[in-house]
Amino acid sequence: MKKVLTVVAIVALVACLGGCKKKCNCVTTMNGEVVQTVEVEATNCAKMNVTQTMGDMVQETKCN
Repeated sequence: MKKVLTVVAIVALVACLGGCKKKCNCVTTMNGEVVQTVEVEATNCAKMNVTQTMGDMVQETKCN
């Protein structure tokens, strides 16, 4: 029984560490020129990447 509780505790610890927020550096560009650089807290930086196109203008935000 002690081994089972130890395994459950370790899995819970790993799950907590995996879900923690981290700092993401995000760069926003407009037609290739840097417009803004910010640092935000998020759990997954890659999910914050966005590309928007309107006519001949392209706005892109990349976070890592």
